[in-house]
Amino acid sequence: MSGRPKILVVDDHAPTVKQVTGLLADEGYRTAIAYDAAAAWVALEAPRDPPAMMILDIRMPGESGLDLLAKLPRPLPLPVVVLSGEASIADTVNALKLGATDFVEKPPSAERLLTAIKNALALRALDEERARLTEELAQPGHLVGASSAIEQLRRVIARVGPSDSIVLITGETGTGKERVARALHKASARAGRFVAVNCAAIPSALLESELFGYERGAFSGATARRVGRIEQAQGGTLLLDEIGDMPLDLQAKLLRVIEGREVERLGGGEPVPIDVRILASTHRDLEKASLAGQFREDLFFRLAVFPVVVPPLRERPEDVVPLVRAFAGDFVGASVAVAITPEADALLRAAPWRGNVREVRNLVERLALLRAEGDFVIDAADLEAVGLRQRARSAATPVSTEVAFGDRTYRELVDDFERSLLTAALAKASGNVAAAARLLKADRGNIYRRLKALGIATGDDD
Repeated sequence: MSGRPKILVVDDHAPTVKQVTGLLADEGYRTAIAYDAAAAWVALEAPRDPPAMMILDIRMPGESGLDLLAKLPRPLPLPVVVLSGEASIADTVNALKLGATDFVEKPPSAERLLTAIKNALALRALDEERARLTEELAQPGHLVGASSAIEQLRRVIARVGPSDSIVLITGETGTGKERVARALHKASARAGRFVAVNCAAIPSALLESELFGYERGAFSGATARRVGRIEQAQGGTLLLDEIGDMPLDLQAKLLRVIEGREVERLGGGEPVPIDVRILASTHRDLEKASLAGQFREDLFFRLAVFPVVVPPLRERPEDVVPLVRAFAGDFVGASVAVAITPEADALLRAAPWRGNVREVRNLVERLALLRAEGDFVIDAADLEAVGLRQRARSAATPVSTEVAFGDRTYRELVDDFERSLLTAALAKASGNVAAAARLLKADRGNIYRRLKALGIATGDDD
């Protein structure tokens, strides 16, 4: 199949079709022809080699070009240039409102038609490039990892990021919730700043003035006006990190800001309109907290427009090694080669990572401080030197006495037990599935199937 674009020409007037297809062929384009709307639908729905754009006559017997254009999905699946001979100005305007890129009067002049086609294809290329860049916003450097969970998270960010919807990001401490928020901000293309406020780190007495700002003389010590964090995010994105720790009285004021899209500084008389996209994150279960009266239910429902869950690292062990490599590049430079031995790889994957991504970063920083000159080589002895081996062994404990049985089902508890047993066996067998199966006195095929079902990565997966 040629790399030249294929253009679908839809027109019931045979001489016009002959003229247009001949011109396109001379310019190197491939063509497909439809003499009515029904044939056009067949060409548009072709599973292989679909057209890159369509030249559409507005006036045709039966279903008109306008009818066809109106029935296409939005946004249009391909650029459309309309041909208008007997069509009225109103028809032409309607076609443009329905998404047509341009219109050309009949009989079409070669120069005018080719210009319209090139512009339409160029605009579509720009749209595709914008979509590609949006998809890449959460690639390594934003969200590092190769697991299906991270891939799904990237897709969610690409879809939700360009909207102004409130997003509630939940996950354990250290999973990278702020990184997800930053990726959402970048995907939004908002021109303003990304401003993050940790609601748990700021004393309750100061949090209100930090968020809303204040006027001079609003309270003792307010010697000058101060713009709050909400206003600082004007035209951009505000992340309310650990919003589950926000005092209840302040939650009510935040809800008014969200509903009214305006903020009033402490001591101020006039509200200030705001254009701020709000994101919130927490490691708490806000729904349970709202039922217990520890979090405002109305604010919870307002925040949870689109919930995003960042899974803990223990549920995506295949992301550990990519994270180690990414952090190693941060600490020693991208030009330094990073090598991880198979034994170290198995230990890294098997560790429980209670501190999640933050714990991985701290570990790599310690390794970087201890490394010798030259390439950055990480082996089992290095990991043992910083205490990782002991943590990996501790993961083999069948079922922790700290398990909250009321929160988990029987199947989940059994899976946890089996996951810890298999990861410990893999660590002892240096990542070799066959050796791990021998340790467990089990069939290798069964062990491999269980590893795959539980999402435990092995050296065989690389």
